[in-house]
Amino acid sequence: MSEPEPSALTRHRITFAFAALAIVSVAALLYVKGGESRKKAGSQVCAAAKPLAAALAPLAKGEVAALNVAADPEPFPALSFNGPDGAPLDVAAFKGKTLLLNVWAAWCVPCRAEMPALNRLQQQLGSPSFEVVAINVDTSHLEKPKALLSELGVGALKFYSDPKAEVFFRLRQTGGLTGLPTTFLIDPAGCEIGRMSGPAVWDSEDAVKLIKSALGQKAE
Repeated sequence: MSEPEPSALTRHRITFAFAALAIVSVAALLYVKGGESRKKAGSQVCAAAKPLAAALAPLAKGEVAALNVAADPEPFPALSFNGPDGAPLDVAAFKGKTLLLNVWAAWCVPCRAEMPALNRLQQQLGSPSFEVVAINVDTSHLEKPKALLSELGVGALKFYSDPKAEVFFRLRQTGGLTGLPTTFLIDPAGCEIGRMSGPAVWDSEDAVKLIKSALGQKAE
């Protein structure tokens, strides 16, 4: 006994299913290729940062041994957060300046522990060409971060905040952040030179030598 032929409606559904599958497949391929193209374009933009990264790699030792220096620097994500006055700000506003960008929260014990060292680093090396940008990502009890910094005697760091934690989630999506604190070294062109997951003694001899080298200064 022969099988009955599928109805016209069934045939249309099958055709639609195959067409949808084809569209999804093409879209996925374009997304992957688009991502590769964006990555390639980013690498080209940051090609000039490669010699700097190579020069800094041997200095990632001792107190800053956990710094993962990029073999092929790429543009740092376009993050938005609040400036000291509460007005919206983004990373592009710092273009032309080397940044040590730190993501932290008041509830994070290691974050609190490294804040005084970051403050001392800013006191020592802060200038028109370098800044420690510590972005607080607390989403509740927003008075606590400022109170904590005051309690720790941290006065050299400007208070940058992101009460919506968009910075945290954006960096998690891009794979740049797995926990707190996380710190990024960004060159004046906005290229990520290196990142560190976890705390460090940022005013240590090792850290100061690395940052000075990033700024083109000779370590004493």
